[in-house]
This record gives sequence, C-alpha cells and structure tokens, in this order.
Amino acid sequence: MELARSMAFLSLVVLSLWSILPVSSTNDALDCCLRTSPMHIPRKIVQDYEVQLIQDGCPIHAVVFITVRGKRLCAPPYAHWVQRLIAKVDNMYKSKVNLWRK
Repeated sequence: MELARSMAFLSLVVLSLWSILPVSSTNDALDCCLRTSPMHIPRKIVQDYEVQLIQDGCPIHAVVFITVRGKRLCAPPYAHWVQRLIAKVDNMYKSKVNLWRK
C-alpha cells in the first residue's frame, strides 16, 4: 500500500514538472543576432542571406549574410546598402537558375 502511494506521488510530481517546463523550439536564442553592424559587407564575400524576424523568437529584425567561409554577419534590414546587397544576391541566384534551364 505504501509503495502504491509513493509511486502515485512520484507520478504526480513528474507530471506536474513536465507540464510546467517550457517546450524548447528549434530556433534558440543562440542562433539569433543580438545586434547589427552598420559596416558595409562586400558582395564578393557573400554567398547567401537569411532574414531574422522577431516573430521567430529573436530579439531584433536583422538580415544575416552568410559568407563564402560560413561566417554569419548581422546587418540592419532597412539600410539601403543591405537592400542593394540582397537584390544582388537574389539576381545571382536567378541567373544561376536561368543557366540550368538552358
């Protein structure tokens, strides 16, 4: 009888802790930019980019440029130079897609 009470109590404790603990997501804060840099990034070192949004769990909006060496550089999304660099990267991918279609 005592064993049954102990098991029931332990089960209740585990269940209550499990329901209280936050569920971790795939987008941890460690993957987010915490600040952006105003320094211009040269086009020749940029391979790709990602857009970081607050809705995704990050503290700020940012554009994350990924360099040819795999570095991640955070830039302010509304800066004119960032918008131009995004357009150049997009055009580069469009031209590569057109080459494959020929």
